Amino acid sequence: MTPAIEIQQLEVVAAGRRILALERLRVEAGAVVAVVGPNGAGKSTLLKVCTGFVAPSRGTVRVLGRSVNGPGTAGLAALRRQLGYVPQLLPGHSQMPLTVREVVAIGRTGIAGPFRRLSREDWRIVDEWIERLGLASVAGQRYGDASGGEQRKATIARAMVQQPRLLMLDEPTANLDLGWREHLVGVMDELFRTAGITIVLVCHAPEVIPPCCRRVLLLQDGRLAAEGSPEEVLSSERMAGLYGQGMQVLHGAGRHAVVPRDIGAGTDAY
Repeated sequence: MTPAIEIQQLEVVAAGRRILALERLRVEAGAVVAVVGPNGAGKSTLLKVCTGFVAPSRGTVRVLGRSVNGPGTAGLAALRRQLGYVPQLLPGHSQMPLTVREVVAIGRTGIAGPFRRLSREDWRIVDEWIERLGLASVAGQRYGDASGGEQRKATIARAMVQQPRLLMLDEPTANLDLGWREHLVGVMDELFRTAGITIVLVCHAPEVIPPCCRRVLLLQDGRLAAEGSPEEVLSSERMAGLYGQGMQVLHGAGRHAVVPRDIGAGTDAY
């Protein structure tokens, strides 16, 4: 089966600084992969390279069997219609006249084409995701007037209405309260079980990694420092080395949490 992502000899350099350097990386179709690491590790850049928004200085990147750099990039627009991408930073749309519902519908416009009116089925899919992400009460509100959390959910819904083969999420729970953070974790788990969608999740907090995720990539200084299961990569020793000796990791029921060491005293921790 064609891998969802295949990277070889990748290097991204900007302003004389190497941001990312990966010899080889492969994400199988249908996998759920979390990408973790400290600030400046290259996590967001990795997603931008895979979407074609950042051009590598060298190397090859293939996504869903298509090249996103080099001479074979003519089909990049068609490829992006199969990708759901939620960036870390929300674009500034304070003056955007579109409603929340219309912003979500942009995701279907990419599928339908810029010159075709959305069908009843398109709007059904839009409204389904508006409902699933708790946006029904603000669907008619101007997007720029929505809260940060509501804008975040609208951006996620916009990606999901594309019904993508590959979903790439960069800190998707930013601005979300605890309840909606957990809801989104459940949505990712459900998508894996029911749709077999490939998910690449960039996150700082291990708490947002869904139970279905069995592979974690740790980036540090632009390089792949470790990869493996969450229990292997998110060890207390490794996290203490990255974030301070007072931290440890707890694992249970497929979920993971970093806590101060004295809180975890007397519990099962790696």
